[in-house]
Amino acid sequence: MVTKKDDSKLNLKNWSYLWLIIGFIFLIFSNGIWKIIPIATWLAPVFLLRFLRIQNKLKVFLLFIPVYSVAWIIMVYDLYSKMPAWVSVVSGLVYGVVFSIPFLADRFLTLKIKGFLGTLIFPSAVVIIEFILSAPPANSWFSLAYTQYGNLPLVQLVSITGIWGISFLIAWFASIVNWAWEQKFELQKIKKGVSIYFGIFIFILLFGGAYITFLPVNSDTVRVAAITRSFDIDIEAKSCKGEVPCLQKLFNRSLDEFLEDSKQAANADAKIIVWQENGLAVYEDDEAAFIEQGREFAMQEKVYLLMGMYMLSEGRTVDENKAILITPSGQVSEYLKSYVVPGDNHIVGDRKILIQESDYGKLGTIICQDTHVIPFVRQAGKANVDIMLIPNHNYESVTPYIQRMPIFKAIENGFSMVRADYHGLSNAVDYHGNVLAELNDFTTEETIMIADIPTKGIKTIYSQIGDFFAWFCVLGFLIMIWLSFSKFKKK
Repeated sequence: MVTKKDDSKLNLKNWSYLWLIIGFIFLIFSNGIWKIIPIATWLAPVFLLRFLRIQNKLKVFLLFIPVYSVAWIIMVYDLYSKMPAWVSVVSGLVYGVVFSIPFLADRFLTLKIKGFLGTLIFPSAVVIIEFILSAPPANSWFSLAYTQYGNLPLVQLVSITGIWGISFLIAWFASIVNWAWEQKFELQKIKKGVSIYFGIFIFILLFGGAYITFLPVNSDTVRVAAITRSFDIDIEAKSCKGEVPCLQKLFNRSLDEFLEDSKQAANADAKIIVWQENGLAVYEDDEAAFIEQGREFAMQEKVYLLMGMYMLSEGRTVDENKAILITPSGQVSEYLKSYVVPGDNHIVGDRKILIQESDYGKLGTIICQDTHVIPFVRQAGKANVDIMLIPNHNYESVTPYIQRMPIFKAIENGFSMVRADYHGLSNAVDYHGNVLAELNDFTTEETIMIADIPTKGIKTIYSQIGDFFAWFCVLGFLIMIWLSFSKFKKK
């Protein structure tokens, strides 16, 4: 005999499939390298958690994980555009499985830790997974926080908690809604818990607004130029068929173009000029001559010149991806890229940011992939760097996603930032994340981006305390596990 209670449970499970479908649709627009709709990031986990909490354990593994993984395949498809399609599929599967772990943690622990306390399980697990994935080579790609990059009052939170605070807030919202849902949204039962969440949320927005308003970026500015090459040197080099004289001619052409564009930038009153990553390719025997030409230019124009350079030997055994910083007085400093993109092969540096005192504040230099390594970039925050100069070289499928991530590093560490990004989106931002200039390499023939950059940064709490909030989530989650096992033993 089917009771009303059984019939109610059956209807609830039938409805859960609708929640799964809605969650799936929101999910594919919530993250990844394609079109991100920020509100979808908040809504997707609400419906996915609802499905999981209603369905039995078998459906969790047979239905949820495959559906969730398919969504991630869609979100990251063509992430590695120069590699076979199966690489994107495998990447999507890996991200799908890994990012499903917090959902599984919620499904199995929330049943044991009921009430408002249980709402902390999912957000803590989300932060832990993202924290683990912040280590190379994953480097915090697809953190929930990055999806909110346009909400400046909200993203100021990272100056205290790092990206973990925003990720926690998004995931906690999903838990709160599901907790209220299970109370049938009865006001008397949920008003205290909902008030706590929205009180914190509103305080964070007010804090962010006040931070921007009462600590505005109002220092003196310096004009900075970011320069990218007008031609693809890799394609042009194929016609040389490995002949050294032909390649040397091509390399000299690249140098001449950068110097010509730099002259235009200097005439526009740029005092700091940044060339793209691998802007110059040069053989080891010619490197000194290339640097000397850059040195002569910097001294003549009285500018700080950062030359992105790829030095190679004829045997291609000691390649170096580097940046050469030259002061107006002719002082030359060298920085070797510290973190290698998977698949690249070059000598790595000593993993110390190049820091240079200047007439326009303290300058820092890192290269492309280095930008994504959170503890590494925090060196700049600790050292009170004012302006970070970053040569980059990317590819179209990750544009514009990849330019958003460094914006959070600028806010976290209190520096303004200029990126010269070939095959990507060059951008300049201040330490609040305000975009001062952008230049999309795929939509314009222009090769020079100019921006007026604040010469003074700001000291942030995050730069001093680091990932304290993430570790606090780790501790909280371990306590949750202990509580769940304690209740299990009592039974």
